[in-house]
Amino acid sequence: MKKIYLLAFSCGISLLSIAQQNLFNIPSGDITLKGKVFYQHQLNVYSKNVESKGHFVYGLGKGWDVGVNLVGKGFYFQPNWRAKYNSNPNQGALYPMLMPTLQKQFMVKDNFAVNLGTQVGWNLSNKLSNKELLYYNYALGIYYFNKKKSRVVAGAYQTTNFFVGNGNTTGAMLGYEINLSKRWYLMGDWVSGRNDAGVGVFGFMYNVSKRVQFCSGVLVPNGLSDRPMGVVLELNLLGWDVF
Repeated sequence: MKKIYLLAFSCGISLLSIAQQNLFNIPSGDITLKGKVFYQHQLNVYSKNVESKGHFVYGLGKGWDVGVNLVGKGFYFQPNWRAKYNSNPNQGALYPMLMPTLQKQFMVKDNFAVNLGTQVGWNLSNKLSNKELLYYNYALGIYYFNKKKSRVVAGAYQTTNFFVGNGNTTGAMLGYEINLSKRWYLMGDWVSGRNDAGVGVFGFMYNVSKRVQFCSGVLVPNGLSDRPMGVVLELNLLGWDVF
Protein backbone atom coordinates (compact mmCIF):
# COMPACT_ATOMS: atom_id res chain seq x y z
CA MET A 1 0.00 0.00 0.00
CA LYS A 2 2.86 2.40 0.75
CA LYS A 3 4.21 1.76 -2.75
CA ILE A 4 0.84 2.71 -4.26
CA TYR A 5 0.76 5.96 -2.26
CA LEU A 6 4.33 6.72 -3.30
CA LEU A 7 3.50 6.12 -6.97
CA ALA A 8 0.43 8.36 -6.89
CA PHE A 9 2.25 11.12 -5.00
CA SER A 10 5.31 11.04 -7.26
CA CYS A 11 3.27 11.10 -10.44
CA GLY A 12 1.11 13.87 -9.09
CA ILE A 13 3.89 16.29 -8.16
CA SER A 14 6.28 15.51 -10.98
CA LEU A 15 4.49 17.17 -13.88
CA LEU A 16 3.82 20.73 -14.95
CA SER A 17 3.46 20.12 -18.64
CA ILE A 18 2.37 20.53 -22.19
CA ALA A 19 1.25 23.77 -23.82
CA GLN A 20 -1.60 22.51 -25.93
CA GLN A 21 -4.81 20.87 -24.83
CA ASN A 22 -4.79 17.22 -25.88
CA LEU A 23 -7.36 14.59 -26.73
CA PHE A 24 -5.29 11.65 -25.46
CA ASN A 25 -2.02 11.82 -27.40
CA ILE A 26 -2.60 14.52 -30.02
CA PRO A 27 -3.59 18.20 -29.70
CA SER A 28 -7.34 18.70 -29.49
CA GLY A 29 -7.34 21.85 -31.61
CA ASP A 30 -8.56 24.02 -28.74
CA ILE A 31 -6.76 27.27 -27.92
CA THR A 32 -6.86 28.44 -24.31
CA LEU A 33 -8.46 31.89 -24.10
CA LYS A 34 -6.44 34.93 -23.10
CA GLY A 35 -5.60 34.96 -19.41
CA LYS A 36 -7.13 31.49 -18.83
CA VAL A 37 -5.33 28.33 -17.75
CA PHE A 38 -5.77 24.62 -18.45
CA TYR A 39 -4.15 21.66 -16.71
CA GLN A 40 -4.27 18.04 -17.84
CA HIS A 41 -2.73 15.03 -16.11
CA GLN A 42 -2.53 11.65 -17.82
CA LEU A 43 -1.52 8.18 -16.66
CA ASN A 44 -0.80 5.37 -19.13
CA VAL A 45 -1.05 2.11 -17.20
CA TYR A 46 0.54 -1.08 -18.58
CA SER A 47 1.04 -4.55 -17.14
CA LYS A 48 4.57 -3.79 -15.94
CA ASN A 49 4.79 0.00 -15.66
CA VAL A 50 2.97 3.31 -15.58
CA GLU A 51 3.79 6.50 -17.49
CA SER A 52 2.78 9.94 -16.25
CA LYS A 53 2.55 13.22 -18.13
CA GLY A 54 0.83 16.52 -17.48
CA HIS A 55 -0.18 19.52 -19.53
CA PHE A 56 -0.31 23.15 -18.38
CA VAL A 57 -1.54 25.81 -20.80
CA TYR A 58 -1.81 29.61 -20.59
CA GLY A 59 -3.75 31.61 -23.15
CA LEU A 60 -2.00 34.61 -24.72
CA GLY A 61 -4.88 35.86 -26.87
CA LYS A 62 -5.28 36.30 -30.64
CA GLY A 63 -5.16 32.54 -31.20
CA TRP A 64 -1.94 31.88 -29.23
CA ASP A 65 -1.25 29.75 -26.19
CA VAL A 66 1.97 28.70 -24.49
CA GLY A 67 3.15 26.27 -21.83
CA VAL A 68 5.76 23.75 -20.76
CA ASN A 69 5.96 19.91 -20.88
CA LEU A 70 7.35 17.38 -18.50
CA VAL A 71 6.66 13.96 -20.04
CA GLY A 72 8.01 10.44 -19.76
CA LYS A 73 7.94 10.32 -15.98
CA GLY A 74 6.87 6.98 -14.50
CA PHE A 75 7.65 3.75 -12.69
CA TYR A 76 8.24 0.09 -13.37
CA PHE A 77 6.54 -2.19 -10.84
CA GLN A 78 7.66 -5.51 -12.38
CA PRO A 79 10.00 -7.27 -11.77
CA ASN A 80 10.84 -4.61 -9.16
CA TRP A 81 9.89 -1.02 -8.39
CA ARG A 82 12.10 1.61 -9.99
CA ALA A 83 11.74 4.98 -11.70
CA LYS A 84 11.66 5.15 -15.49
CA TYR A 85 14.72 6.90 -16.88
CA ASN A 86 16.74 6.84 -20.09
CA SER A 87 19.49 9.16 -21.30
CA ASN A 88 20.93 6.69 -23.83
CA PRO A 89 19.54 7.24 -27.37
CA ASN A 90 20.63 3.70 -28.30
CA GLN A 91 17.91 2.43 -25.95
CA GLY A 92 15.02 4.32 -27.52
CA ALA A 93 13.34 7.61 -26.68
CA LEU A 94 14.92 9.75 -23.98
CA TYR A 95 12.91 10.54 -20.83
CA PRO A 96 11.85 12.34 -18.80
CA MET A 97 11.71 15.42 -21.04
CA LEU A 98 11.11 19.11 -20.29
CA MET A 99 9.67 20.90 -23.33
CA PRO A 100 8.27 24.44 -23.56
CA THR A 101 5.64 24.70 -26.29
CA LEU A 102 3.88 27.26 -28.47
CA GLN A 103 0.72 27.01 -30.58
CA LYS A 104 -1.17 29.31 -32.96
CA GLN A 105 -4.65 28.86 -34.45
CA PHE A 106 -5.90 30.33 -37.73
CA MET A 107 -9.69 30.34 -38.23
CA VAL A 108 -10.24 29.65 -41.94
CA LYS A 109 -14.03 29.40 -41.72
CA ASP A 110 -16.53 29.46 -38.89
CA ASN A 111 -16.36 25.66 -38.63
CA PHE A 112 -12.77 25.03 -39.76
CA ALA A 113 -9.41 26.01 -38.27
CA VAL A 114 -5.71 25.28 -38.81
CA ASN A 115 -3.31 24.97 -35.86
CA LEU A 116 0.48 25.12 -36.03
CA GLY A 117 2.52 24.17 -32.99
CA THR A 118 5.88 23.13 -31.69
CA GLN A 119 7.48 21.63 -28.59
CA VAL A 120 11.21 22.13 -28.05
CA GLY A 121 13.30 21.11 -25.05
CA TRP A 122 15.74 18.65 -23.48
CA ASN A 123 15.80 15.36 -21.64
CA LEU A 124 16.44 15.63 -17.90
CA SER A 125 19.75 13.80 -17.73
CA ASN A 126 21.97 14.03 -14.68
CA LYS A 127 24.93 14.67 -17.02
CA LEU A 128 25.14 17.70 -19.29
CA SER A 129 26.89 15.59 -21.93
CA ASN A 130 23.84 13.28 -22.15
CA LYS A 131 21.34 16.06 -22.85
CA GLU A 132 19.90 16.18 -26.35
CA LEU A 133 17.72 18.74 -28.12
CA LEU A 134 14.19 17.38 -28.57
CA TYR A 135 11.40 18.77 -30.71
CA TYR A 136 7.95 17.88 -32.01
CA ASN A 137 6.36 20.04 -34.74
CA TYR A 138 2.80 19.60 -35.99
CA ALA A 139 0.09 21.03 -38.21
CA LEU A 140 -3.60 20.25 -37.69
CA GLY A 141 -6.88 20.87 -39.44
CA ILE A 142 -9.95 20.96 -37.17
CA TYR A 143 -13.49 20.60 -38.48
CA TYR A 144 -16.28 21.51 -36.04
CA PHE A 145 -19.86 20.29 -36.32
CA ASN A 146 -22.97 19.70 -34.19
CA LYS A 147 -23.02 23.42 -33.24
CA LYS A 148 -19.28 23.21 -32.52
CA LYS A 149 -19.86 20.64 -29.78
CA SER A 150 -18.07 17.95 -31.81
CA ARG A 151 -14.94 17.85 -33.95
CA VAL A 152 -12.63 15.76 -36.08
CA VAL A 153 -8.92 16.54 -36.18
CA ALA A 154 -6.34 15.52 -38.78
CA GLY A 155 -2.76 16.54 -39.38
CA ALA A 156 0.91 15.64 -39.55
CA TYR A 157 3.93 15.67 -37.26
CA GLN A 158 7.70 15.93 -37.65
CA THR A 159 10.00 15.06 -34.77
CA THR A 160 13.28 13.42 -33.74
CA ASN A 161 14.20 9.90 -32.67
CA PHE A 162 15.27 11.33 -29.31
CA PHE A 163 11.56 12.09 -28.75
CA VAL A 164 9.79 9.06 -30.29
CA GLY A 165 12.53 6.42 -30.23
CA ASN A 166 13.55 4.22 -33.15
CA GLY A 167 11.44 4.35 -36.29
CA ASN A 168 9.97 7.06 -38.48
CA THR A 169 10.17 10.74 -37.52
CA THR A 170 7.23 11.96 -39.65
CA GLY A 171 3.67 10.76 -39.70
CA ALA A 172 -0.05 11.48 -39.51
CA MET A 173 -2.44 12.22 -36.63
CA LEU A 174 -6.20 11.68 -36.47
CA GLY A 175 -8.67 12.33 -33.68
CA TYR A 176 -12.29 12.94 -32.78
CA GLU A 177 -14.47 14.28 -29.98
CA ILE A 178 -18.19 13.51 -30.42
CA ASN A 179 -20.75 15.08 -28.08
CA LEU A 180 -23.38 12.62 -26.84
CA SER A 181 -25.00 14.71 -24.10
CA LYS A 182 -24.31 17.57 -21.70
CA ARG A 183 -21.69 15.52 -19.87
CA TRP A 184 -20.64 12.64 -22.15
CA TYR A 185 -18.35 12.54 -25.19
CA LEU A 186 -16.82 9.81 -27.30
CA MET A 187 -13.14 10.60 -27.73
CA GLY A 188 -10.18 9.00 -29.45
CA ASP A 189 -7.01 9.62 -31.41
CA TRP A 190 -4.38 7.81 -33.45
CA VAL A 191 -0.74 8.55 -34.28
CA SER A 192 0.83 6.76 -37.24
CA GLY A 193 4.29 5.27 -37.17
CA ARG A 194 6.48 2.39 -36.00
CA ASN A 195 7.87 4.31 -33.05
CA ASP A 196 7.06 4.86 -29.36
CA ALA A 197 4.37 7.42 -30.25
CA GLY A 198 2.61 5.16 -32.77
CA VAL A 199 -0.55 4.21 -30.87
CA GLY A 200 -4.30 4.70 -30.89
CA VAL A 201 -6.46 5.46 -27.83
CA PHE A 202 -10.23 4.99 -27.92
CA GLY A 203 -12.53 5.94 -25.05
CA PHE A 204 -14.71 8.69 -23.60
CA MET A 205 -14.77 12.00 -21.75
CA TYR A 206 -17.13 12.88 -18.89
CA ASN A 207 -17.79 16.39 -17.55
CA VAL A 208 -17.65 15.81 -13.79
CA SER A 209 -18.47 19.49 -13.20
CA LYS A 210 -18.29 22.77 -15.10
CA ARG A 211 -14.50 22.84 -14.68
CA VAL A 212 -13.46 19.20 -14.18
CA GLN A 213 -13.36 16.47 -16.85
CA PHE A 214 -12.42 12.81 -16.59
CA CYS A 215 -11.28 10.82 -19.63
CA SER A 216 -10.39 7.16 -20.08
CA GLY A 217 -9.57 4.89 -22.98
CA VAL A 218 -7.89 1.73 -24.21
CA LEU A 219 -4.39 2.19 -25.67
CA VAL A 220 -3.70 0.03 -28.74
CA PRO A 221 -0.18 0.08 -30.25
CA ASN A 222 0.30 0.10 -34.01
CA GLY A 223 1.29 -3.11 -35.74
CA LEU A 224 4.94 -4.17 -35.36
CA SER A 225 5.28 -1.92 -32.29
CA ASP A 226 7.01 -3.17 -29.15
CA ARG A 227 4.62 -1.26 -26.91
CA PRO A 228 2.01 -3.28 -24.98
CA MET A 229 -1.69 -2.50 -24.76
CA GLY A 230 -2.70 -0.33 -21.83
CA VAL A 231 -5.32 1.84 -20.18
CA VAL A 232 -5.26 5.65 -20.23
CA LEU A 233 -6.64 7.74 -17.35
CA GLU A 234 -6.86 11.50 -17.76
CA LEU A 235 -8.00 14.44 -15.60
CA ASN A 236 -8.64 17.93 -17.01
CA LEU A 237 -8.87 21.05 -14.83
CA LEU A 238 -10.19 24.12 -16.65
CA GLY A 239 -10.05 27.81 -15.81
CA TRP A 240 -13.49 28.44 -17.33
CA ASP A 241 -16.97 26.89 -17.34
CA VAL A 242 -17.66 24.30 -20.06
CA PHE A 243 -21.44 24.47 -19.61
